[in-house]
Amino acid sequence: MDRAVRLSDITCVSLRPSWVQWEGNYEQGIGPCLREPARSEGFWAYTDVYDLADAIGLAAAATTPGHEVVYIAAPDIASHESLATLARRFHGEQAPAIRSPEEPGGSAISSAKARRLLGYDPRRSWRDYLDDSGRLHPEVRERLERGETGVQRGRRLTGGG
Repeated sequence: MDRAVRLSDITCVSLRPSWVQWEGNYEQGIGPCLREPARSEGFWAYTDVYDLADAIGLAAAATTPGHEVVYIAAPDIASHESLATLARRFHGEQAPAIRSPEEPGGSAISSAKARRLLGYDPRRSWRDYLDDSGRLHPEVRERLERGETGVQRGRRLTGGG
């Protein structure tokens, strides 16, 4: 992409989302992390699919010069515990230094560059979909069962099932 940008007048924003979640996989993906945290190579970072959709729209409309690469992640992590606590537990002495998160329970993956360049502001959390035991809230389960989630509606519009 860098070469294409250098050789033309196009610009580009590459988005790097972390573990993408939606109503149909929150319970299976993040639910187990809430009940019994396991070691995570991604440091429990995730991205809500609807926040990712917002980021895609912002990137498409961006007027950034050249090629920019930004990370997209929820501001919290898939756990009730802090990132520092989990890193120490699962990585011991080899635990990487944990930067001070922007907020308590903050993610190891920073979306600050996306916020600065694109105006990205993630608004969703696993807490919007799951209870403290990692089970779908009843209203979320009902919406999923009725096929009324944004993902399901989008699939029908595009012929994807």
